[in-house]
Amino acid sequence: MKINIPDKITLTCPSCDSDLFSIDNNEIATCSTCNLQLHKDELIEQNNIADKLDTTQIAKDLAQEIKKIFKGNGWK
Repeated sequence: MKINIPDKITLTCPSCDSDLFSIDNNEIATCSTCNLQLHKDELIEQNNIADKLDTTQIAKDLAQEIKKIFKGNGWK
């Protein structure tokens, strides 16, 4: 079974929707289009990453895979 987890998630600027950023050593992301500056954690939060992932389905798929792995090894 293939677990449907995206290989990458694109973060976009909350101001202009650009996906081009530079990040400095202090983890400040600067939009290359409108120059908006946000800490990387703020950028992630504003992009609602949890809404882009179906975490319930991922958890179900992982549980099924784990059951398959341990089936026949005395695990229930």
